[in-house]
Order: sequence, then structure tokens, then C-alpha cells
Amino acid sequence: MDEIAVEDEESPTMTAEVYGVMQLHEWIGEANVRFDLDEDLFSLVVKRAAAYGWSSTLLQAGRELGGQRWEHADAGGDWAQDGRVRRLAWLTGYPAVDLPSQHLPVLPMTRILVEALHRVGRLEFTGLRIQAPLRLAPDIGFDLRTAADWFSLARLDSPVCMTAAIAAEPDLDAARLCELAVQRGYGRLRMKQAPDVEPALSPMDSLGPHAAGVGPGVSLECTAPEWSPESAAWIAEVLIDSLRACGLRTSAEITISHKTG
Repeated sequence: MDEIAVEDEESPTMTAEVYGVMQLHEWIGEANVRFDLDEDLFSLVVKRAAAYGWSSTLLQAGRELGGQRWEHADAGGDWAQDGRVRRLAWLTGYPAVDLPSQHLPVLPMTRILVEALHRVGRLEFTGLRIQAPLRLAPDIGFDLRTAADWFSLARLDSPVCMTAAIAAEPDLDAARLCELAVQRGYGRLRMKQAPDVEPALSPMDSLGPHAAGVGPGVSLECTAPEWSPESAAWIAEVLIDSLRACGLRTSAEITISHKTG
């Protein structure tokens, strides 16, 4: 049996980061003035999460949000208009611990970040980074089977190559991780170990290739049906479940990136 590494019992956080190049809509300034708005990434994320019923900042006693997927901790982003890849949006939260069998909110957090960016500009998406508390990750094998069916609805002649970088404690067995991930891709994912490569992210704005609390990493070459924020979130979930199956219960950092253009 694989050795299990367990992190401390304090409330763990989870972070999603979206990378890319964004051009703000030219009418944003006028809309802010006309409607007396001062929207930043955090305010947009709070509004969108509440609209989906995933999280809320309403703290009034007796009106707490039932089934809340996470509690907001912080959010932000770099919207510099210089045509360079930036960490455009990031969100940190405390995942719910009282919702049995619920996924870690990889796709929900990714979706609201991307929707916030699309609301204010045009996005060229280059990468997704997830920092996940593995001890909260349930077995989602059945749902990954149906997710593979979803991503089968893509052009058959246009598979996309991308890079997955994974860092966690203890040291990872890359061959075993590849095997488990391919199984969980149900024929829609191909993976193999790759030389260490620099993800298509912005080093100056990222948390670094190995953030605090995670260990040495491995790099994998992936082929998937499409490149999109949703497919990146799917691959991240495949890898989270594969790490869980390896017996890891610490924090893991997973980066899915694709060089465009």
C-alpha cells in the first residue's frame, strides 16, 4: 500500500489561478463612470459565486448559504495592458468540509474567474493553476467517466498538446501517476513523462513553480480533445483523483498550460 502523507488539521485553503493575455473592453471606463462602479476581480468573483449559489459573503445570522461550496478568503489579478501573459485572476477559499462526496470546486472556481475576465475584456487563455488540499478530495471516478464523455464532443482531427506540472509531498512516481491519469481519462487523454519545462505562465506573477507546502514536481506531456478553461479544469481533476489514488493527503499544486500562437 502506498505511504500516506497527511497535512495538519487546520482549515485548508484552495486556490485557482487563471493565466493569459487580456485586453480590457474599451467601454469599461465609461460604464464605471455612468453607473458609479468600481469593479475589480474580487467584487466580480463575489457577485458571480453568489449568482451560482456556490459561495456568499452574506454573514447575517440565520441567512447563511446552505450547501456553500467554499468560503471566500481573497482574490485578485493583474490586468496590465502590455500584451504579456499575466496571472489575470486568482481566488483563494476554504472548501466546504461538510458536503459528502462533493468534488473540490475546481471547475466552479475556474468558471467564475473566467466569467469575470470575459465580463470586462477579451481573454487569451494560456494556463490554469490549482492548489488543492488532497485530504478533502473524494473518489470521483464515476464522475470522471461522464466528464470524459463530455469532452468527447470535440473535433476528432484537432487534439491539443499541453503540459501538466505537478508538485506534491512526498516525491511523486511519474510513471504511476501517468498510468492512473490515463485510466481516469477513459481514452480521451494521453499522457507521458516529459522533461522539466517552464509552464506557459508569467513567473513574475505566479506563486512560483513550487509554492510553500508542496514538494518536488514532475512534468507530463498531455494530449486532450480541446484547449479551454473547462478542459484544463477537467485535467486538473483527473490528476487530483490520481494523486488521491496514490495515497497522497497533503497539498498539491497542478499547473495545466498551453502555448498559444
